[in-house]
Amino acid sequence: MDKIVDLKLIRQEKEDRLITFAAQHIGELHYFVNRKVNIREKVKAKHIFRNKNSIKTIEFTDDQELLFRDWFTFDYLTLKGLTIYQSYVSSQTSKLHPLHSVIHALFMACVLEPFRVIKVNNDHIHAEKLLTKEVVEINIKLLNKSRDIKEKENIFIRTIPIYDQLLCISEVYVQRDTEVINRLLKDIEKSEENWRTFLKKYSIKYTWV
Repeated sequence: MDKIVDLKLIRQEKEDRLITFAAQHIGELHYFVNRKVNIREKVKAKHIFRNKNSIKTIEFTDDQELLFRDWFTFDYLTLKGLTIYQSYVSSQTSKLHPLHSVIHALFMACVLEPFRVIKVNNDHIHAEKLLTKEVVEINIKLLNKSRDIKEKENIFIRTIPIYDQLLCISEVYVQRDTEVINRLLKDIEKSEENWRTFLKKYSIKYTWV
């Protein structure tokens, strides 16, 4: 019995260490995006972003600005064919922690994915992946701002797997227009690309509100 308790404790410690490491990684990434990326790159990206989403308003709302920053960080491609996140990883010249290789791989693979919220429980939500119908538990401790996530909402978030749960590494973007969700599901069904590749390229079209 003691061994079982010890194994659970060790696993929890590893999980906590990964979450703490991911939080630190996100903070360093945000600093890089805000302070190190060339302002001209941001201006160019915002122009492309406006065209992609047929945006005519001059100013973004706070939520729209967060969504742009998410797209700019993970999905926008520079002239070198790299995402800003990949540029950030390449810039890390100091000695890397062994966990960096794990975190880098997980962050690079993540996409802005649609979920339907089933239940909200403090720092966790239970949700259904709309594309695979899998029911998952999502840790939302790292959200930069608290928000009232409601049951039955359709949300888009980026997550990485941490043992038996997913860890949310983005803000939560609510899509209240069910027609948009239905169109996304139909478009993916018709696409010859797998759903991850499709979302990497086009998710922003269905997320923008």
